[in-house]
Formats: sequence, C-alpha cells, structure tokens
Amino acid sequence: MKTKNKIFISKIIYLFLKFIGFKEKKIVKRKNILWNLDLSEAIELSIFLFGDFEKSIISTSKSINFQEDGSIIDIGANMGSQTLHFAKEFCKSKIFAVEPSKYSFQKLKGNVSLNKQLSERIDLTQGFITNKNLKPNEIFSSWKLNSNTEGHYYHKGIKTKTEDAKIFSLDNFIIEKKINNISLIKLDVDGFELDVLESGKNFLSKHNPVIIMELAPYLYRENGYTEKNLVELIINYNFSFFYEKTLKKIDDINDFISKIKVGSSKNIVLQKLNY
Repeated sequence: MKTKNKIFISKIIYLFLKFIGFKEKKIVKRKNILWNLDLSEAIELSIFLFGDFEKSIISTSKSINFQEDGSIIDIGANMGSQTLHFAKEFCKSKIFAVEPSKYSFQKLKGNVSLNKQLSERIDLTQGFITNKNLKPNEIFSSWKLNSNTEGHYYHKGIKTKTEDAKIFSLDNFIIEKKINNISLIKLDVDGFELDVLESGKNFLSKHNPVIIMELAPYLYRENGYTEKNLVELIINYNFSFFYEKTLKKIDDINDFISKIKVGSSKNIVLQKLNY
C-alpha cells in the first residue's frame, strides 16, 4: 500500500478517536514498553493501536542468526519506535540510536527516559550520518494527521529542523562511539541511504553486519542518485540481497526494485554470504 493511502486511513482513525473523546497526548504501556504518544502523529498512532510500528523489522531481526550480545545501530530512529523494541528483545545488546531531527529526537529522548530498565543500554545521538560535509536544514520526520502544512507529494511527510544535529560519517561514528561487534544496522533515512552507506566504506568493506534497509526508489532522484548507484555500491561491499520476511535470497534485485510502485517502499535485508 502506498504511504499516502496509509496516512489517509490513519487520518480517519485519528478523527474518529478524537470524535469519541480520546486525548491526543497520553502516556501508555504497550508490549511492556512505556510511550509518551501524540495520537496526531501517524507513527505514534500505530503504536497506540497495535503496540508497534513496522513490526516486521523486529520479527525479522529475531529470525536472523547473529551474535546476541552484538551492538545494534538504529539509523533514522525517529521517536524510538524500533529503538525501544530492539532494547527489549535483545537484552544483551547495546543500542545506538541516531536521529537528526530535533523534533523527533526530543520525542526519542522522552520515550527512552520512561523505560529505565532499557535506557541503560541505549545510547542516543542527535546526528546526521552522511558522506558529505553539510547536512540539510530540514528533513522529513513528522507525519502529522491534523496539520495544514503541505507534506511530501507522495509520502506526506512534513519537514522538521535539524538544528543541533552533528554530522558523522558512519565510519567515524563507529570509532567515536567505540562500537565493537556490530550485529545489526537498521537503515531508514527517507532517501539518504546512499550517503549513509558511502560514509561507512571502511567498516562495511571489512565487516558483515546484517542491515535491514528500506528501499524507496522514488526518493533517490530527489537526493541526486538512482537505484542503480545504490545497488552497485551494495554489491561492491559484497553484500547480497534478501527478502525481509522469508530471508530468502533475492536473485534479481533490479527486477525487485522495478516492482516497487512510486510512493511505496519495501524493506530488504543485506548480508554477506560465506563471510
């Protein structure tokens, strides 16, 4: 389903909840995690209703055979929808959550602080991971359901400021944070995937973390590259492509990408074979 259709359905649910008297902002407990939620945000409404957002990411992570005490890097953490679930499900792992938007980072900090039993294993960074020396002043990080602000034409996201966000390459972030034994990287950065992966050349060339990554081809040209550039870089690092839910190898990644409709995205898994 296209993202804008999901947002449309979310708006209907939000308006219904508001009509029957639900307060927009509330602290709730879902799947043994405490959340400070704003029901006018699509991601947070999903957590309120279902206990999670994109639950396939966590279920896929649990299916992958990697070292249980390895570190996990959550790049594009937003308000912590995956960060806190990673910390709960992988109780021996340290989670490094990176989010450039000041708006979402404040939400992330707030949600982590509510969960004292998990927060000791979560490291938070307001940062932008890129191979460039500059960061954008704004990024898409809000999917507000009650806003009159015009969002992205396809995914309906609203831009928020990146003030105070530091710039890191992935290689330098790993060194600065002294991260050892990385088992998993979650990568969801709304079209900046190539910049992130190029910035981790030293680490990704030499090591074999599992990467769960969102593919959204319609966003790449907005950021100055194509899906061909992204695929070639990943292959150059010797990663292979796998379906998210089945973990079966994708034999023809270009055909897979060609079937992703404009305005839609698919998560895939990257892993090196015979490493």
